[in-house]
Amino acid sequence: MTQTPTPRNRWSLIGPGIVVAATGVGAGDLVATLIAGSRFGYALLWAAVVGTVLKIALAEAVGRWTLSSERTMFEGWSSLGGGWLDGRLNWAGLYFGVYVVVWGFVYGAAAMTSTALPLAALFPVLDLKAWGMLSGIAGLIFVWFGGYGLFEKVMTACVGVMFVTVVGLAVIVTPNLPELLTGLWPSLPEGSAFYTLGLIGGVGGTITMAAYGYWLNAK
Repeated sequence: MTQTPTPRNRWSLIGPGIVVAATGVGAGDLVATLIAGSRFGYALLWAAVVGTVLKIALAEAVGRWTLSSERTMFEGWSSLGGGWLDGRLNWAGLYFGVYVVVWGFVYGAAAMTSTALPLAALFPVLDLKAWGMLSGIAGLIFVWFGGYGLFEKVMTACVGVMFVTVVGLAVIVTPNLPELLTGLWPSLPEGSAFYTLGLIGGVGGTITMAAYGYWLNAK
């Protein structure tokens, strides 16, 4: 007999979704969108919308795959193109293996820098490099010893702070609504190609989506 979940249990089910929201739109994405907005105004708003639609589709697909197959994305990739034991090259594992190494260094540096920027501005007792290194060490300790339960609770609080901050800033800035609507029409101003790819890719999803399956299993 299936037990009907209580309202409290229903709210607890959205935990992985909150974690996905926190990691999907983090400090790096906020910095990227702010820089793109300062350079091109509302012209690239459509790229953020496209990235959001892609994010919804990809996150739903990853969750569906994990729940139906009981395997993670990494395990799914390892089944593509055969394997080393049967003499066939596992092209997916080779590609994503190289990609993860390169992406890990690039994103690790970007994430620590994005975290260090506001800390250095709020607490100028240390410079940017010191705050960046401390942020990386703090993240390592948090993930290594915290476990998923603590991670989910902290991310829930951070999402609340981020939501209030971003919405509050939007209200204070009072955007020009007619001009805002013009940004929904796809256009590429001169020099905006890399910013457009960054917006779509950053908001739409990166290799971090492979972690969603582990969070679902942990939940």
